[in-house]
Amino acid sequence: MCSSIVCITTNLALQVRTTWHDLLGRHCPRFGQDRVVAVPLPYPKGQHASDDYKISFSFDHDHLVTHWLRIIGKHAPAAPLIDIELTQRADVLTSAKAKVLPVPKYYLWQHQQLLNEFQNSTHWPKHLLVRYHWKHNDALNVNAALYVLFGIGILASAVMAVNVIVNYQQKLSEFLANLATESSQPGNMQKAE
Repeated sequence: MCSSIVCITTNLALQVRTTWHDLLGRHCPRFGQDRVVAVPLPYPKGQHASDDYKISFSFDHDHLVTHWLRIIGKHAPAAPLIDIELTQRADVLTSAKAKVLPVPKYYLWQHQQLLNEFQNSTHWPKHLLVRYHWKHNDALNVNAALYVLFGIGILASAVMAVNVIVNYQQKLSEFLANLATESSQPGNMQKAE
């Protein structure tokens, strides 16, 4: 599935909440595909260098909203990475969890400008790395279901075999006795040839 999920963000600066912004399709997660994107952050009016900047993500037409994530300000990493875990069951998005992490060093080597943007308080728009990864929550474990079905089939076959042996024990013993006597007689072998 390559369909995009509608994702909108809002930011909180100076304790003033901005309107929600729709993200472009290239910044949104794709169903079932892990990916990393660089989301441009708009400059909030009245933002000062010492102010906190928080962001929240909304998925699936506001059914799933992340908590506020501090990306600029006290206790925020120098270059933040938003890690969003999206959980799906079949073709349905069931949960979204987000946390702020420092950008890993291997990303910083490839994208040094991200660190420079966050260290320069006058540079806007800043680009925030967002990592989407998917967790599949299957409602039905197929392997376990097959093991149960095979186990039930083997058990039913064994019960039926025991039932046949008990019910037809007399006829079965006569049949085996007849078969044994016929095979032990030497004349029967010559007739068969």
